[in-house]
Parts: sequence; structure tokens; C-alpha cells
Amino acid sequence: MYFTEYIILLILMLSMAGAMSFLIIYARKSANILHMLLTYVFASMMTGMLLGPLIYLAFPGSISIAEGAEISLVSMTALVIPALVVFMEDVFQQRTEISKTFIHAYVAFSVILDEVLMSLIFNLLTGSQVYLQLLHSNPVEFVWTAISSYWFVFPMSLEMLLTISIMKGELSSHVKVILLVQAALMFIMPTAINASSWELVTIYLSGSLMTAFFVYMFEYLYRKQTMKVHLGSYVLLLLAAYGLMMAGVFFWIIDGNHAVIAIAMVIDMLVYLAAALNSGWISSGKSLYWISSKMWSFLFLLLIFAAEFFMGAVFDLAYYGPNAYMMSTGIIPFSGSFISYVGIAIFDFFTFVTHVSLSPWFLIMMGIEMGSLVVFKIQTTRELETRIRLVLMLTAYAIYSIFLPSFLIRDPSSIPFIGWTMGIGSGGAFSLVFIVPIILTYLISGVLSFLFGSRQLCSTFCTAPVMYQGTFYDSMKKFNASSGAAKVLTRQTRKGEVVYRAVSLSVYATLFLSAAASLLDSTGYLNFYFYGTDPSYMVYLFLFGFLWYAVFITMPFLGSYGCINTGYCHWGNFNRFISRFGLFRLKVRDPMQCVSCKTKDCASACPVGNYGQPGKFIQTGEYKDSRCVGIGDCVDACPYENIFYYDIRHWVKEKLPKKH
Repeated sequence: MYFTEYIILLILMLSMAGAMSFLIIYARKSANILHMLLTYVFASMMTGMLLGPLIYLAFPGSISIAEGAEISLVSMTALVIPALVVFMEDVFQQRTEISKTFIHAYVAFSVILDEVLMSLIFNLLTGSQVYLQLLHSNPVEFVWTAISSYWFVFPMSLEMLLTISIMKGELSSHVKVILLVQAALMFIMPTAINASSWELVTIYLSGSLMTAFFVYMFEYLYRKQTMKVHLGSYVLLLLAAYGLMMAGVFFWIIDGNHAVIAIAMVIDMLVYLAAALNSGWISSGKSLYWISSKMWSFLFLLLIFAAEFFMGAVFDLAYYGPNAYMMSTGIIPFSGSFISYVGIAIFDFFTFVTHVSLSPWFLIMMGIEMGSLVVFKIQTTRELETRIRLVLMLTAYAIYSIFLPSFLIRDPSSIPFIGWTMGIGSGGAFSLVFIVPIILTYLISGVLSFLFGSRQLCSTFCTAPVMYQGTFYDSMKKFNASSGAAKVLTRQTRKGEVVYRAVSLSVYATLFLSAAASLLDSTGYLNFYFYGTDPSYMVYLFLFGFLWYAVFITMPFLGSYGCINTGYCHWGNFNRFISRFGLFRLKVRDPMQCVSCKTKDCASACPVGNYGQPGKFIQTGEYKDSRCVGIGDCVDACPYENIFYYDIRHWVKEKLPKKH
């Protein structure tokens, strides 16, 4: 195709985008039956106009240009007739609301269909024989490919930008941000341009923009606490579209299939049109106090995790290469009987999920996203010691969870302190050679917990605090008092203690049994593997790569810090047990101040649900509990600055002779 012809197509594309934007805004502002009729006619004629050229290009030689024009004219006329019928019914029955609902659905359908038809036509014009052969050999894939191309992607994103600019006076700044990010993510779709440089740049750019958007949403929800109920529904739909979009990019990189990503973009545009066509809808409805809505908050966390999951997988594919990365996951092909198929499917699901959730780029992305919320908390935290701990926590995450095992040490499983993540399982097969280093690891960690409390792990060294202690996630501790299951776990009820013991004992038993099986496998006395995967490593993948995130996502139901309150973190259990006999505790400068305190903010601020602080402070002047991991929210929440940490530093100071 010549350059001049290509420019003409670009002009036509821009004109089409402008016409569609006009149609959207006109339908949005339709105030009477005549306006609705004009909208019907305009939408129908736009669709009919494209049918003739499509048939002419899709079946070369079957019709002439004149016959193609006649088909377009007949189609335009035929499609207008239903609009006239609806108009006459509106006139005779004096309907407005029903027709308005219909017109919005009709326009949304027409806009999507017209853009699809235009993309099919323009791809046939620019791709010539390649697209024509694909059309006749695999018409469904041809449609998906056309939708994924820039002839569809760019006009859609342009329509979003044009309509947003026209509607800007009606939208709040928060809604504008959401819609502008939606338009930008549509524009930088990796499949839009078939060039490796575009694909690579847009993969990282879209991932970065989505991560920044999630951080923005987290902080907005933390500060505002409420949003309109329709906007809340819109956000959930948008997140679902984003997750599907990232999944589509993943499958496209793996096998070149455009189906999922094309469907995701159509859904994304339909979600947008729902807001663009309904004036004031996105900002109307009752206020949604998200912290009291367990289901909305759960869906919000789940959908964000799904988008982050596939985003991390896409990053890994781009960095390591599709073949190398997929081979590293350990996924095995289906074979054997139906029961074998089921077993392999379950294994492949878990091993794929865990390899992505434990992959370097996923952890980097999560560290940036959740670390940003921790930085926001550092800025608002009053206590210097808490600020220092939060900085150490971010540093530990960056070094211990990402840099050492992913970029410095080639085989993390050979070093127990790195491979024995959270004490849940090994980064590889268990071996007797690990016994001494593991014992030393637990000895060092135990001594630190004795001297400084288990906060040295649970609030500094572990990855959990980064995920739980940012501003937004910290505010979810309110579910500890509002969710029935969370109350059971956090208030140390009899039922909660039974759950804790059952879970912790199950984890202990699983660890010892898997370690024993791994050792016997390595010495030749046993041959017990999960489809070739070492049992100890499989336990590590399941408990830390899968169950950990399940506990995290279900915070609205299980409460904050489920790893502590359910007892499933073996290493945390060990350190908290040692801390019971150690020097760390919370103390108050003046117990009488607690007597006169009416708010008891220290108790409500605790993210692990230690509600007995005020009573202990009044009785003994201190609080000591194995579940206290020194997060410091109680210290910062005390309106009288009466609470402080006590550990080895204070003990030594007390033992030193006082100067007179």
C-alpha cells in the first residue's frame, strides 16, 4: 500500500473515531423522542455503510464497487427501519425511560460493531493477501486479530479521550483519573503494532501504569473511605477487564492467540460505554463504605491480585523468554486416564500459580506497589522507632526476598536461610547437609526474638509486613472487629484457639513428613514425588506460593494478619514462642493515664487483634503476648504518647549503675 493511501486510511480512522464520539455524547444527552430517533438513524446508517466495503474486500471478484455501494445503501435503509418502528411505539405509548435504556444498549452495540467492521476492512486493505487468507482459513481468529490491531485499539482509545474531554465538567477528579488510565491502557496495548520494540516497551509501560493506578486506588480508598456505589461496581468491572486483558497478553505471548485479549478489550470498552452513555450514573447512588462491605473488599483484592498475577507472568515472559520461563514452571503434559488428567490438571494449576507468585518480577511489582503504601505510612507515622523499622522492613524485602534469591544467588535452595522461606518449606530437596545451617538459622532468629521480640521477623524480616502494613492494607484491620470469622481468630476465643492449634500442628506435621520423604527420596530409600517434584519443595510452593495469598486476599473475612492468627506460619510460630520468654513487651509510662483514657485507641489500632492491652496496662503497667509482633500502631495511636517498646536496650540500661 502506498504512503498516500495509508494516510487516507488514517484520516478515515480519525473521522470514524470522531463520529463515534459524537454519537456517544449525543446519545448521552438525548432528552426527547426526536433526539432518540436521530440517534437510532445515525447509529444504524454508520453500521450499514460499512457492510458493502467489507463484503467487497472479503470476497474479491464476487461483487463490483457499485454493487458494494448498493449493499451499503440497502443495509443502511434496512437497519433504519427498526429504529422507525421503535420511534412510532415511543410516540404512541409516550415512553422515555425504557427507550433511553434501549438506546444506550443499541449505541454501545453499534459503536463496538462499527469499530470491529472498520478494523476488519482496514486490515484487509493494509494486510492484503495475508489477512485475506486468514479470513478464509480461520475467520474467528481473523476477527480476534483485527480487534487486537491498532485499527481497533487506537480509535477506541481516541473515542475515550474525546468523550472524556467533553464530559470533564461533569466528572470528579477521581473519576477522570480512572477513565484516563482506562484510555491510556487501551492505547498502549502490546498487540496493537506488530513490532518487537513496541511490544516490549508497551508491556513494561502498561504494567507500570497499572501498578501506579493500583497504588492510587489504594491510597484514595484509604483516605476517602467511601465512594458511590455505582463507581464501586464500575471499578470492580474495570479490574476484571484488566485481569482478563493481562491474561490475554500472556496467552498471546505464549502461542500468538488473540482471542482472550480481544474479548478483554471489547469488555473494557463496554464497561466504559456504560459510564459514558449514562449521564451522572457513575457518580450517583448511595455511598459505599467499603470497609464495612466484606464482599466488595474481597472482590477488590481478588481482582487486583488476578491482574497483578498475570502482569507478573507477562513480565517474566518478556524478561526470560516464553519457552525458557514456561519450562521452568514444571508444568507437565496431560496423559493417561481421566483420573490422571484430573491429577495433572490440579498439579499444573498449583505449580503454575506458585511459580508466578514466587517469581522475581511478580515480587518486584508487589514490592513497588505495596512498598509505596508503606512509604506513605512512614510519612504519617509519629514514632521515630516505627519509621526506622518500616525502612528496615522495606530494605529487608528488597535484599532478602528479591535481590539475593533472584539476582545474586544462582541456586537459592543450596542456602537454607534463603531457600527456607518463612520456615514453611525448602527452596529445594531436603538434605542432611542442611541440618546444621538450619539449626543455626533458627538459633540466631530465636536469640533475636528473645532480645527484641518476634518483631525482628514478623515486622521486619518477613515479606508479610510489607503486604500488611501499608496505609490501605493497614486500614483493613477494622475487619478484625466486624467479621465473624475474624472475631473468632483475633479475640483468642476457645474456637479460635482450636483453629490455631489445628492449623499450626497440621503445618508442623506436613513439614516434618515432607522433609522426611524428601530425605528418603534423596538417599534412595523412597520414591515419593509429586509428578517429579520433591515433596518438601511442593509443600513450600503450596503453603507460601498459594495458601499465603489466599489468606491475604480473604482479609475481609479472616481479618488482618491471618498468618499470625491462624497459626499457619511455622517460622513465625517459633519466633513468637521464643518471644514469650524474652525481654520484649509494651510498657506505659503512667498506668493511671490508661484509667482515665476513654477511647482505648491502642486496642482498636492493633492489626493482629490484641484487645486486652488497656486492662493489662492498668493492672501491671505492661503488656506481653506472643501475638504481639511490635507493629507499633498502638504506640502511634495513643493520644497521650504513653506507650513505649521495652527490649534488651532498656533491660541493659536498667542494669547499668545509675549516675548520681
